[in-house]
Amino acid sequence: MKRFKAFWKETRLLWTIYLSIVAGLILLVNPIFLAVIPMLAVIFIYFAMVRYDEDGNFIGA
Repeated sequence: MKRFKAFWKETRLLWTIYLSIVAGLILLVNPIFLAVIPMLAVIFIYFAMVRYDEDGNFIGA
């Protein structure tokens, strides 16, 4: 869980922007963009697992 907290701490602004854009697309364009939300969750988990160890320390790219 520390790796997810560390990754969120480093990239929270970026993820907030992504979610805001997706929310705008859902409201203004088409509800089909709801499918993007699970994709973003998978991407978040993947990058947190790859870039941080279990103690929340940055491993590197």
